[in-house]
Amino acid sequence: MKTVLVIMLSLGALGWAQDQKPEQTKRLKTVTWDLNTHKLVWVVETGRKVDGEFVADSTAKYEVSPDDAQMIFADQKRSFGEDEAASLHHLLDVLSLYCAESVVWWDQGEGVPTSLEAAPRQPGKTTSEPKTSAPDGNKPVKVDQQQPGKKKAYHPSPTDEIALSRR
Repeated sequence: MKTVLVIMLSLGALGWAQDQKPEQTKRLKTVTWDLNTHKLVWVVETGRKVDGEFVADSTAKYEVSPDDAQMIFADQKRSFGEDEAASLHHLLDVLSLYCAESVVWWDQGEGVPTSLEAAPRQPGKTTSEPKTSAPDGNKPVKVDQQQPGKKKAYHPSPTDEIALSRR
């Protein structure tokens, strides 16, 4: 009788353990802010940890349009408040400005090259000493700083293309 009881309990535990799936987790895979469509799109992976590594089972795409104050997932749309839309728009404008300023920073040869930079610098581009004058004789200025003689610094709008020039 004891043997039958042990076997039944063992089979029950084995069946219960097989029904238990590894815990599903989600992680953010990509985020894209598309300036042409004014949509923020991100992809979330659903999966599980296997031997300490995340293994994706599926992906899902989410989309937000701050202009329309709507979020889209699968075949559903949900509206959100105008304050949230304005706040999101401001955040994305800041991100866009940062990206544009970073391009100017890079194009001006700022920063110190790292070991990943295998190619030689372009002629005329130095990083050890800051440039004192541009080829046209104007002193380079960061995008967010006011140029002498100018009333306001140039701030590109999120819809400006990356081909920036000082104005």
